[in-house]
Amino acid sequence: MATSLVALGACQDRTALLVRDSSTSIAIERIGLDGEYDPSGLAKRVAQALAEDPTLSKISTIYVAQNNRKIILKGTISDRNFLDRLVTIAQNVQGVSEVDISQVEVR
Repeated sequence: MATSLVALGACQDRTALLVRDSSTSIAIERIGLDGEYDPSGLAKRVAQALAEDPTLSKISTIYVAQNNRKIILKGTISDRNFLDRLVTIAQNVQGVSEVDISQVEVR
């Protein structure tokens, strides 16, 4: 049986989503692309959001990691505007509490 997510509004403090047909919950940073438990779920959801943005389609040197709800961006980009866009998109992914860009170099 496929696992599907209950609406986010059903969560009291927005730190976990309840999984339908299950009595357990998954921390929001551990929810994978298809609603399954995934220890890197938040990083994968951020990477997917970045990949879907047409403005960033030419950037291939950015890596996404996570430490709990903190997203860590790593790599090199050519323009500060791209970095600002990366941060904005990452911050808008459900579950992200902070975006660390200290490992991104702008050349």
